[in-house]
Amino acid sequence: MIFEIRKEMDEMIRGEGKGFKRRSVCRIAVLAALLVVMLGSTVFGASTVKKYHDIPAYQMRDVYSQKQVKIGPIDVRDGEKLYSESNVKDDVTFTIYNSTLQKIDQVVTTKDGKLPELTLTEDFNYIFMVLDNGSERSQRRMNRCYIWIHDGKMLDIKSYEKNLAQWEKDNPDKKVTDTVRVKCYNEITSFKVYNKEFNEDTSRLDANKNAPQETKELGNIFVYYKGKPVGEGVNIIFTSDRETVEAKTDVNGKVHPVLLEDVNYMVSTDDSRYDIEPFPIAAKDKSEYDAGRYFYDHSTCHRVGLRYEVRDPKTGEVRIEPKDDALNPIVLLDKGQAHKHDKPLTSLSGNVTVEGMQFKDIVLLDRKVNRDIPELGEKDYRVMDITTVNPHRGEICKLASGDFTVTTSSFGRTVDNVYRIDANGALQECDFEQKNGKVRFHVNALPAESVVLEYSNEINPVLKLSATAYTYNGKVRKPSVAVKAGEKTFSASEFAVKYSGGRKNVGKYSVTVTMKGKYTGKKTVTFRINPKGTAVQKLTKGRKQMKVTWKAQKTQVSGYRIQYSTSSKFKKGTHIKTVKSYKTKSLKVKKLKAKKKYYVRIQTYKTVGGIKYYSGWSKTKSVKTK
Repeated sequence: MIFEIRKEMDEMIRGEGKGFKRRSVCRIAVLAALLVVMLGSTVFGASTVKKYHDIPAYQMRDVYSQKQVKIGPIDVRDGEKLYSESNVKDDVTFTIYNSTLQKIDQVVTTKDGKLPELTLTEDFNYIFMVLDNGSERSQRRMNRCYIWIHDGKMLDIKSYEKNLAQWEKDNPDKKVTDTVRVKCYNEITSFKVYNKEFNEDTSRLDANKNAPQETKELGNIFVYYKGKPVGEGVNIIFTSDRETVEAKTDVNGKVHPVLLEDVNYMVSTDDSRYDIEPFPIAAKDKSEYDAGRYFYDHSTCHRVGLRYEVRDPKTGEVRIEPKDDALNPIVLLDKGQAHKHDKPLTSLSGNVTVEGMQFKDIVLLDRKVNRDIPELGEKDYRVMDITTVNPHRGEICKLASGDFTVTTSSFGRTVDNVYRIDANGALQECDFEQKNGKVRFHVNALPAESVVLEYSNEINPVLKLSATAYTYNGKVRKPSVAVKAGEKTFSASEFAVKYSGGRKNVGKYSVTVTMKGKYTGKKTVTFRINPKGTAVQKLTKGRKQMKVTWKAQKTQVSGYRIQYSTSSKFKKGTHIKTVKSYKTKSLKVKKLKAKKKYYVRIQTYKTVGGIKYYSGWSKTKSVKTK
């Protein structure tokens, strides 16, 4: 049953596959709940991320991973030579796109018919392609290769579904395990290139190109307003970190954008009449499902595209027909309604919250980055990345335009300035607010990489003593002190310590730290010296009474407290008798229950300046009354 649920849920989440049908919200919610119970969730750091499917190459992963592997050299075969496995003689330039990080990773040229050894990140996904580079036209072409790097190997992402289906057919009574799933990927050990036809332009990784003829119409997207296609001429803007594309609706209310594959675009409009609830659209290749490239809402992985219309022959009324592969259109809203459903999104660490759109399934991560900022001189600072991630595919979800409010912990320090480091490595100052240990500022895109919190040199230090309570022994006590502020631990040369006088007798004493050097600030904490304890020496039973005898303490003690109870853990039936003279050595406790077992323990106390200081409790002894 679990696999049937998984398959049905996968189709709804991805909006793909044969027989796909739009389900009700209730149906989706029920299946999602079943998956959480039956499949669980993915542990990610200290938190968990919901597991949406079982596809190994698209699981949630550590997008900050630095685990790199070496692969290659890799043979590049000449596909024009049908009857041999000859490598190419000419130089072929490959563009390697990192799908996990949504950016071009490297551009590499073959040498002697091979791609040189490549450095790639373990468990990341890549697209290998041969493109034109600027004005330089490549004489070669290659079908794009979608690759998952796993166990130091290049695995063909597109081979998974077919191989899994075959395995399930061959093993109808066996359970599909994670090990089986990984084995359903074919290893790629070489690439094959062909001569380019008709001098075709491959300078762009266009999402709409090379799709099967019957699916090319799906490059069109309906734009709806109040449940119907909008009129002609509404300008829809698609903004990515690489380009901005504009497309106007046609007479049928459709736009025909030509977008780069696997690149996120934020959808908006500059039409004064309308707004669009912001969302990221991405063109993804789904050829493993016998389809071409389609548009998806990258915050949910739901399809974006056509809606199918049926006109009633009698009334002429147009209605939406729930076809097998009905898709979500771009929906126009009345002006001012774009952010009506916005909800804040908090990072898995709990340190950061962002606002500015309805983030839907997007996961927020943050991390501290070790990076030198020479412009800040000797000031303390924290560099951090704030990253939005698509958990359906385990890849960064770029939100290239918007007005996002970021609220982050100040990590125990006072912040003087907030900066962004731009593409040229320069600091760009951000306006910010600071209140209750939080810093609030705005960014126009997410992920917000290389955010810098510059800290004040005025410190409110946090002091940790090696001990906060001692037992009197007649000697001077001097606890060592560690000084921190936020994530920084200060060296002994950066502060001075002053202890109050005495520190030998029972009482409370102070430790004052004053920051020095480039730092200012002062903090005082206290520690105690408590009286030395004593022990119950003897318990003598009597009729409904007992006598408690102990060893007297004559130094730095004012008196004693005797605690007795019918519970060995002193949870119930517990009473305390106070003896006000340190010279007293015994006490009769009367009005007890006959033939009842009592547990007894004792402690000393010393009164200093009206405050009582207590020793710890002695070991427990017991006696049964007559």
